[in-house]
Amino acid sequence: MKKEIITIALLLLGLNAEAQQAHMSREAYRERVEAYSQVLKQQRLQTTASTEASKIAFTGYLPQINLEGEGTLNLKELDAWTGPEGQYRNNTYQGMVVIAQPLYTGGALKAQNNIAKANEKLDQLSEELTLDQIHYQSDAVYWNASAARAGLNAAATYQEIVQQQYKIIQDRFQDGMISRTDLLMISTRQKEAELQYIKARQNNTLALQKLNILMGKNPNAQVDSLCLIGVVCEPVTAMTLTEVLQRRADYASTKVNIEKSEAQRKAAMSQYNPQLNMYVSSGWATGVPNMGYDLQFSPILGMNVSIPLVRWGARFKTNRQQKAYVGIQKLQQSYVTDYINEELSAALTKLTETGFQVKTAEENLTLAEENLNLASFSYNEGKASMVDVLSAQLSWTQAQSNLINAHLAAKMAVAEYRKVVSE
Repeated sequence: MKKEIITIALLLLGLNAEAQQAHMSREAYRERVEAYSQVLKQQRLQTTASTEASKIAFTGYLPQINLEGEGTLNLKELDAWTGPEGQYRNNTYQGMVVIAQPLYTGGALKAQNNIAKANEKLDQLSEELTLDQIHYQSDAVYWNASAARAGLNAAATYQEIVQQQYKIIQDRFQDGMISRTDLLMISTRQKEAELQYIKARQNNTLALQKLNILMGKNPNAQVDSLCLIGVVCEPVTAMTLTEVLQRRADYASTKVNIEKSEAQRKAAMSQYNPQLNMYVSSGWATGVPNMGYDLQFSPILGMNVSIPLVRWGARFKTNRQQKAYVGIQKLQQSYVTDYINEELSAALTKLTETGFQVKTAEENLTLAEENLNLASFSYNEGKASMVDVLSAQLSWTQAQSNLINAHLAAKMAVAEYRKVVSE
């Protein structure tokens, strides 16, 4: 019986290499979730929109060409529609082509273009951050499903162990070798094992449904075999805070936000700088008032200059206001740096501690298996009580649960670290 228990435990925890040949890997599941994610698709469309907005902002440098037309009718002089030259007519009309070109806008155009580019970059970084979140979510769902399946297998194994002991005790009771008390005790444990299996089956079903929904499949679709929860993950490389900061999209966003705030400050200050525009227009138009003369082609070249003189200190107040906004973004960068540092420290600690947890849980399971085998053998030889057997069974199932939880914690620690370093 000892060899059977050990073999089942090895299968459960993924230590049997043959059980790992066919499965949907974590990386494959990541790709399926990424391909389906509606949130990621929305963010990519947002990035597309901001890219177009940046292109639109650039058109501010280019000349604008407009076709303009206008007509009027004096309703009090309806009978003066036509007449000889030099006589008043009640209607006027004109058609003009206007070409306008801003020459100097006080830095507003350049600032607006920089703001648009910053928004585009921020949306690209948000897309990257969304991708990191999706990867972490897919890893979490994947390993929770794997743990739920391991829990179901453990519950089935426990139910089988109790059932084997039940058959032995039932045979002995029928032979009159033991009292009914032992049979009732093992029967109670049998029902507890059955209840544990039902709960584990429910947890497994719910976990698989969530796994399917996240990658856009029917909740009850057949799931490919998953990596066993006890499989050894590839070792991760510890990174310094400086290395992590260069990889994190949220930290890069703080730099872009500072640049954007500087551009917004320049855009706000541009209204206090001189403005210079040029335009060329040409077309045909009646006089105002229209006296019936022949229409003349009238090309016009115009220049417009605006120089703000007195704003009662608004320029300096605006400058101080905008500098305060820039300062806020710089402080936000410092805050994000501290937050990432905290995340990195916690992730590294979890990687270390969960490794110790797995090792201790494996040792505990080995002891629990030995205790169960010894208690069962001693009881069958009449040298131990049923209480000893039940206690050993309970210790064994708790050890199995602890090991599964330890493996899950270790997998989640790796997933969290990969999220922290944006992998």
